[in-house]
Amino acid sequence: MIDTLIIGGGAAGLYASSLLPDAAILEANSSCGRKLLLTGGGRCNYTHSSSVTDLLEHYHGSLPFIRKVLYSHTPADIIQRMENLGVFPEDENGKIFPRSGRAEDVLNALLQHNPKIIHGKALSITKEEDGFTVETEKAAIRAGRILLASGGNAYPHTGSDGSGYHLAKCLGHSVTPPRPALAAIALEPSLKDAEGVSIEAELKKGKKAVLGMAVITKRGISGPASEDFSYLLSGKEEITIRFADPDMKALRKEKGAMLLKNALPLPPRLVQALLGSIAENRIGNISKKEEQYIYERLSGCHFNAYPIPASAMSTAGGIKTAEINPETMESKLVPGLYFAGDIIDVDADCGGYSLTWAFATAFIAAKALRR
Repeated sequence: MIDTLIIGGGAAGLYASSLLPDAAILEANSSCGRKLLLTGGGRCNYTHSSSVTDLLEHYHGSLPFIRKVLYSHTPADIIQRMENLGVFPEDENGKIFPRSGRAEDVLNALLQHNPKIIHGKALSITKEEDGFTVETEKAAIRAGRILLASGGNAYPHTGSDGSGYHLAKCLGHSVTPPRPALAAIALEPSLKDAEGVSIEAELKKGKKAVLGMAVITKRGISGPASEDFSYLLSGKEEITIRFADPDMKALRKEKGAMLLKNALPLPPRLVQALLGSIAENRIGNISKKEEQYIYERLSGCHFNAYPIPASAMSTAGGIKTAEINPETMESKLVPGLYFAGDIIDVDADCGGYSLTWAFATAFIAAKALRR
C-alpha cells in the first residue's frame, strides 16, 4: 500500500510531492507539469510580490477560507522555497518569474527529488476502512491517504480535464459547477475589423467592472482585461465596454476639420469597427444626434459576451470550500482525503495568483500529511 497518493502531477501536486518524499504521483499524461510549462508565456509567473492583504483583492471565492490559506504560506514563503530548490526570482512590477526566464527550470526544480510517478488515469476512488482504492484503466492502487490535485477543466489537453470533480463526487463532495476563468471572451457583434488592436478598456457587468489592457481578436477580446473579467460570465450575458469618454465639444473646437477616426484617442481601425461610416466624417460635420451615438458607443458599448472555454487558463467553481478544512486541506467529509490547487472553488486574476494558490494549498496539505 502507498502511504500517500497524489492524484495529478501539475503545479499543486508537484509542489506537495517536493515536500513529501515518500508520496507517489498518479499522472494521466506521459509527463508531469505540462500546464506549468505554459504559464506566463512559457516563463512561469509563479507568484506575486504583493502582501497578503493586497493579494486578497485578486481572488474570488470564500474570503475567510482564502485568507487562512494565503497567510499559511505567503508569496515570500514561496519565493524562499523556490530559492531552496535553486530557482531565483526576477521581479517584474510585482510578478515573480524565474531569473532564467524558463518555466522548465521551475518544473525541473520540483522534480529534482525524483518522485515516484505512476502513469495512469484515476477512474474512481473508493473509501475503505484502512484507506482508499483508486481504480485506473490498468490496475487498482491502494493508498492510505489521497491528495486530489488534478486541477479544474482548463487546458484539458494538459490533463486538467475536470475528471477530479467526478472523483470527489464519488466520495460525497459537492461541486460548484465549473466555468472558464482567465479566458478570452467572444463578443457579439465582433470587432473583427480591428483584430490585433491593443487598447485599455473597462469591461462591466452590472456593478462589477474590470479595467485593463485588451487585445481585439477575430472573435472578441483577449488580454489581461478579458482574463480578469471572464470569471464573471456563467454563459452568454450582456456586458458593456468603455473604450473612451470623448469630449465632442472640445474636439469640435480643436479638431473640427479632422476625420473623426483620426481625431479620437483610439486606434482608427477600432473607431471604424465601432462607428462604421461615421468614423469617416469630419468632426465639424457631425450632427448632434450622431454625436450622442458616438459617445454612447465609445463610453458604454453593449455586447453579448461569453468566455471561450478552449482559451481558459483556470477554472471558476470546483469543490466547495465549506467541505474543506483550510488549516489542513483535509476533507471534512472523508478523513484522509485532501485537496490542493485549481480543483477547489477558488479562482484568481492573471499575474501569478493562480500558482500562488496552487503552491499555498499544496504546502498546507503536505504539512498536514507529514504529521
